[in-house]
Amino acid sequence: MKMRVGKKVSAILLMIMMVSVILTGCLDDEGEYGEYEAEARQEYEETEGQETADTEETETDGDASESSGVLDLYSYPMGTVKEVEGNIAVVTIVADDASTSWDFESGNGADVLAEYHDRLGSAMEWLEKSIAEYGRDVHFIWDWEEHKELLYEASFKTDLGSTINSQKEGIFEADEIIASTVNSEAIMNSLNADGIVYFFAVNSDPKSTNVSCSFDVGSGPERSMKDYWYMMEDKEEPPYEFLVLLLNHRNEFIHSSTIAHEFIHTLSVPDLYAASDMIPQDFVDYAWDSKLTDIMQDDEEEGARITEVTAYYMGLIDHSDMVDEWGLGRSTH
Repeated sequence: MKMRVGKKVSAILLMIMMVSVILTGCLDDEGEYGEYEAEARQEYEETEGQETADTEETETDGDASESSGVLDLYSYPMGTVKEVEGNIAVVTIVADDASTSWDFESGNGADVLAEYHDRLGSAMEWLEKSIAEYGRDVHFIWDWEEHKELLYEASFKTDLGSTINSQKEGIFEADEIIASTVNSEAIMNSLNADGIVYFFAVNSDPKSTNVSCSFDVGSGPERSMKDYWYMMEDKEEPPYEFLVLLLNHRNEFIHSSTIAHEFIHTLSVPDLYAASDMIPQDFVDYAWDSKLTDIMQDDEEEGARITEVTAYYMGLIDHSDMVDEWGLGRSTH
């Protein structure tokens, strides 16, 4: 089977990508990209105009995912979860990193995992009901107590809480862990799943001020930061879309709504609480002043819901008058 491997990235394409890049779910408490954006821009400037390898044709002996369980970008060009319908498998990877760990022997690891299990279930239930309001039937298969193949353990060399927002190594390492630990193809086949998403559950320091993040695969000009790092390193990008859930934040355990918020980002949905290339500041101000209470605006709001704006970006509806009225960016769906 012949597959074209695109490796030639021109300076023009990189510039377009940098203008339209979406950093999903990783804003700090002030709503700024901080050193993550600064580092990305610096690396872009240093490599602008750099020659890359020419596009080349490669021969393969069939689909490797059939035997290895490793998914490839050719089969999933828009990522492993792009449409919210059918069955979606949710894999939880209990992750240690350079500064935190799970203690299931003498610590409270079991209690923390049990609490996360309950909140994950609430988040998936809320998503199913909210999506059903738009006429879509989706079922999240997430319960590792029922499906043992949905729970794994792994260790990162990087500090997820402080570096994955600013260092590409954490993103690369997450993809490597998924490829080497999870037989994605087997899970999707056994659960008859149409998509699969990976949640890294980190037993973070309760005093941590770092936030949870999601990393998706972009499409067209709407590239994600995950895409950006792979393009800059001239590496072939895996299609995996994953969340890094810091279970403790400012002495609060992660909210179910935060889990739902981060999952929605895997569908290339932008935040509504901070200005970006897709969401202008005047709409951000309007959303707060009008108490829009969208899940992508305030994921700690008890009455948060999926409004027509987020539904449009999720691909649940084809048109939004509010998007047109405010001149917001176009959906990738």
